[in-house]
Amino acid sequence: MIHELRIYRFHPGQKKVFLKEFKKAKSFMKKYGITFVAAWENTEREDEFVWLRSFANSKARDTAIAAYYASPEWAKIVGALRPTIRRREVRLMNALPYSTVK
Repeated sequence: MIHELRIYRFHPGQKKVFLKEFKKAKSFMKKYGITFVAAWENTEREDEFVWLRSFANSKARDTAIAAYYASPEWAKIVGALRPTIRRREVRLMNALPYSTVK
């Protein structure tokens, strides 16, 4: 299992727009092989959103991401979603044996 931690920082005043569009984006992740795990708002940074998604392995990740970002659903929202994000960080992670999240 591969987990992908994604950290976004928004342009001023764009968080509300992002959250509305992200809810739409989340609604079709599973259809394309992306497992949504969780999302958080940073209590110390109003402009930061953190979320986690997972995939069975690297090949499954590559396949799912290609299908998701080529989907008609994504094409409908990308124009409203992407401009809200000022900075994006992505980290690929493997769980350690003693982790409660596998």
